[in-house]
Amino acid sequence: MKERKKKKLLAIAALLALVAVISGTFAWITSQQQRINRVESAAVVDDSVTVNEKWEPKPMVPGTEATKEVSVTNTGNANVFVRVSYEEVLKHLASKGVVSHGDNTVTGAKYDPSATNTLTSHVPVKYSADKISTTNGFSEVTDPSTQVTGLEAKTKLFVKGGLTIDPTTSERSVSYEAVVVHEYATGEYQAMQYTISPTEAIADRALAAKDWKFAISDLKYSYYAGGYQNAVMNWAKSSLPNKDNTLTGHALLGTTGNRHGVDYDYTIGTLGIASIPTPTPAADGDQIPLANNDVKGVQADKIGLSKTHIRIGYGTDITTVAALTATKWVYNKDDGWFYFTEPLKPSVTTPDLLKKLIYDKDLGGKYTNATYDLVVKMEAIQATEEALKDSAGWDLDGATTGSDTDTIVQQLVARIGA
Repeated sequence: MKERKKKKLLAIAALLALVAVISGTFAWITSQQQRINRVESAAVVDDSVTVNEKWEPKPMVPGTEATKEVSVTNTGNANVFVRVSYEEVLKHLASKGVVSHGDNTVTGAKYDPSATNTLTSHVPVKYSADKISTTNGFSEVTDPSTQVTGLEAKTKLFVKGGLTIDPTTSERSVSYEAVVVHEYATGEYQAMQYTISPTEAIADRALAAKDWKFAISDLKYSYYAGGYQNAVMNWAKSSLPNKDNTLTGHALLGTTGNRHGVDYDYTIGTLGIASIPTPTPAADGDQIPLANNDVKGVQADKIGLSKTHIRIGYGTDITTVAALTATKWVYNKDDGWFYFTEPLKPSVTTPDLLKKLIYDKDLGGKYTNATYDLVVKMEAIQATEEALKDSAGWDLDGATTGSDTDTIVQQLVARIGA
């Protein structure tokens, strides 16, 4: 029986090799594609099976959501099987949003952009220039050498308000606000802690606080200790070579480059990790869609931050392994792939797998300064039983009877001639 199957595969391989010579197309494996969603991306056609995407990015703000509609189109001339999965990179503060304060004797507390800063260098807590703008009523104390004691190099004092004199009683009232910041680059400020007080008697002060004299002490620079960390997840083992034509089990992880307008560097040195993690299918029920319009979590923030506030809104064509139907998407918990449940015919587009990316209303301080990359990776092979099962295809042969993989394979094989 094995000899007969081997001969059959050899014959098919020979025939497909001949087709490849004549037409210039691949045998079995027809296409792969990945997309990174960070700030912006666009639908760009690669190969004959493509990921279509409507991506409208929004800042990571609690209670907001960004349109993210993902489907797959077969622009070739042969039926294909299609599956989709994710790779994730969540860059987050090692301190998880906790702010530290240190004086100029603490190495790295006072941010110096000209220094050699690494992934794990302290990160300055930025102070918005708008808050101390003239529009907001602030003025910089322009003669600190005579007006201020206690300032350090590149620290600046901004004030607003001053004295108000009652025209009837001549009584003086004081109302002012003072802010000390570290200007580490032109118009870029680091927040600080300090003690400040005017040094003149009220009777001797000018009307505007910007003309007063001040004493400043206890200067400390605000920073996030330890810099950044990256939580990296690969949901599914890739069966196709990555962009460097190397079979690694992942698509973009471990590589650097540009994908559809997004620059990325997922090499282990840049990510600050020992190695690219092995594929880990989502097993948490909170991460697996089981019905239309489900909203489910991702893996990276749960691993990196012990939170589940980055969410995916799924489409209206989701099914389960227990209730497989045609023209739906189903998640296989055995291997971490979402399978389209029938062959995708030429010039046909799948329903949307994803509809939106959601930032939960409880998104908190742990997500401060975070960036999240969701790599949507797709694989397609020719719609044949051999391509599904052979090691040169998806290698799905020999699955345990009744497992998710076995059930999905049976569904796909049954739909080949449909």
